Amino acid sequence: MIKFMKEIDVRGLSCPEPVLIVMDEMDAAPKEPLAVLSDNLLKLAHEYHREASVEMRGKDYVITIS
Repeated sequence: MIKFMKEIDVRGLSCPEPVLIVMDEMDAAPKEPLAVLSDNLLKLAHEYHREASVEMRGKDYVITIS
């Protein structure tokens, strides 16, 4: 049996709403994996007319704003 991961889309929402939504989902299903779609920091950088990129460094996401 294939188990599908729940996907939560918090793109376009302002803080702290995305964090609160993800917290609620984790509380509702503590053992279930989640995929979270988010653009918050990238959107913020663009609002300030700056470039942003995302890369992986080990298990961490590095967001570079220039």
